Amino acid sequence: MRRQDIRLLALARQGDLAARCEVGRRYLLGSDGFPQHLASGLEHLRLAARQDAARAARVLAECLPLHELLRAGELPMLQRAAADGSAIAQLRLAVALLALGGRTAGASHADATIWLQRAAARHAGAERVLDAAWSAPAQRRLAIVLAAAAAEDGFDAQAVALWAAHQARDQDRLEAMAAALTAAAALQPDDTPWPDELATGLIALVQRAQDARHPLPVLPAQALRRALEQRAAAGDLPALSLLGRALSGLPTPALPADLFDGQLNVRKGAAWLLRAADGGDTEAWLLLYRLHADHSLSVANPQMARFFLEKAAQVGLPEAQRKLGALLLRGAATLAESEQAIAWLHAAAAQGDAHAGTLLRSLVLPVGGTDAEAAWALSMVQEHDVGLAARLALARAFGLTKLEALSVDPVQGLRPWGLVVGRNPFIVQARLSAPRAVPAVDGAAQQVAERAATLFRQIPAGGDLRVRSLRQRRLFERLGLAETLFFADASASVLDTLRLGPKWAHRTRAPLSLALAT
Repeated sequence: MRRQDIRLLALARQGDLAARCEVGRRYLLGSDGFPQHLASGLEHLRLAARQDAARAARVLAECLPLHELLRAGELPMLQRAAADGSAIAQLRLAVALLALGGRTAGASHADATIWLQRAAARHAGAERVLDAAWSAPAQRRLAIVLAAAAAEDGFDAQAVALWAAHQARDQDRLEAMAAALTAAAALQPDDTPWPDELATGLIALVQRAQDARHPLPVLPAQALRRALEQRAAAGDLPALSLLGRALSGLPTPALPADLFDGQLNVRKGAAWLLRAADGGDTEAWLLLYRLHADHSLSVANPQMARFFLEKAAQVGLPEAQRKLGALLLRGAATLAESEQAIAWLHAAAAQGDAHAGTLLRSLVLPVGGTDAEAAWALSMVQEHDVGLAARLALARAFGLTKLEALSVDPVQGLRPWGLVVGRNPFIVQARLSAPRAVPAVDGAAQQVAERAATLFRQIPAGGDLRVRSLRQRRLFERLGLAETLFFADASASVLDTLRLGPKWAHRTRAPLSLALAT
């Protein structure tokens, strides 16, 4: 560095206004013996602004390229220089306001036009930019204006568009964000890699529209496809999911329905969805199930469909849990299979799935009377036989027959989803003594089962079935209680339909079809 440059730098450090402005200018331009160093230039000019804001703003606005100025957050300095009469600052401010969509710091689109007209009166380049703005079609105006201004002023037009998109995203202005990103895509040279910021911005726009349930602003289909493919190839989870949906032809509210019109590829879409599912997108497992369960598609595969449905159920999706439970229960031939199916249906119902709740209720036999009558009767029985009262409460909550209620082991039969009535050793007829899984249709029923299990861990079972039956009959006669208030009335054939999946499926075919189709 020359001796005079060192003296100038020393003056600037001592607080000389003119020196600070000159040193700032030289650092920004990298001229007159100073290397280009934007951070140092900004530092000197910000210090100078404390002494003379207008002078420092003018130097900053005229010497720092627009994209760098905006990235540094110096839009207020640009506005100050424009108001002070700098034609270059007026041109740059007009371009920035147009890129922002005409709304920032109280400014409007009309304000941007006014600044451009003022600059054009004293700046030939600004006049050419103004002519380009008037003649450009509306859908391409921003890209044309940015390109024309960049040609005159030497800034990075695409960087300005991306900055504007970032500002619009922070302000939740989707239309302005879409316009800025469209311009940035149009400014990208052909056959050159896209900057990640552009592709990421387009994906972020789609996500914002989806989260806000707002229609996606109009975007060039080619740009959107390229952004999805680039970000998906990089492993971006939202892009993987969106691209997989779109290529597979699955409904995707966040994307235009015709994005891949005529270019659908279900196999490729399924591959992207599998990557999304493996990356943590739980809903993708259910989408993969739908694709592989559709016999009309090239990827149809019942075994893979079942695998994907199980994965979706395991991660907690209620729709998957309901469908898996319904499929398992439809084919259940053993008690273990019924238990597994009911567990899945119970998990779905616990998350508010109405169809799962309907299927669970179809496994519970009805009992007569009202809850108030049953509560009064239980209080009477409780005074004479605590164990019998617990069995009666179980019978009403789970729709048990008299034989089931008097023989069930509440401790061994308790399950997280309800109750298993084990095989009755006192009944010879197999159809009446076979075990049965009964779900808890609500939290109250589950609490009844848990209280009964707690009680019977502490007290004796109370004799065999004959003894319990005799005590129950005599007590009911003494108290004047009706058995229909607690015990369900069901024939052996009806009980069979609740134990065997195919028979149950035939009996409940309408709600079952709805549960599998919805």
